Amino acid sequence: MRIIGIDLAGLETNETGFCVLDVVSKEDGEKDKVQVKRLLTDREILNEIDEKNSKKKVDVIAIDAPFDFPKSGLYRPGELKLLKRGFKPLSPLFPGMKPLTRRAKMLVRILRDHGYNVIEVFANASEKIFGLNRGKAANKDEYDAMICALTGKYYLKGRYENVDGIIIPK
Repeated sequence: MRIIGIDLAGLETNETGFCVLDVVSKEDGEKDKVQVKRLLTDREILNEIDEKNSKKKVDVIAIDAPFDFPKSGLYRPGELKLLKRGFKPLSPLFPGMKPLTRRAKMLVRILRDHGYNVIEVFANASEKIFGLNRGKAANKDEYDAMICALTGKYYLKGRYENVDGIIIPK
């Protein structure tokens, strides 16, 4: 299976983390192959996805960004539930989050129109659930994209929870 994880930046001038996770079945279990990079523009992201899909079908794209704005209040229902569980999502209405939410909404629409399976994930929650810690060695954007892809793997294996549209691992 092939999973793409994206730690989307709010602006095209900032780096977006991009991860391709290939899960290969072997006689003695599975082997994961990970490739990470940083991209900038929407066009670069879309081209990279199409290029990866042309070589091997992409099963899911997991994006760390709100896909929409709340209908009322500061938070969407899933974010409120995550807050109650001790996670700290930011409101899509916070000034720095508005451009990210608009960008994610547009990219998700394009990707779904092209037949891709796209899920919203929250990398910080996934990292805590997995019991991981980036430390100082890894690039944060690439690391978060890898966490997104790992969450996508759990999603495909049915080991996830859907918190009102936000996918987190079980």
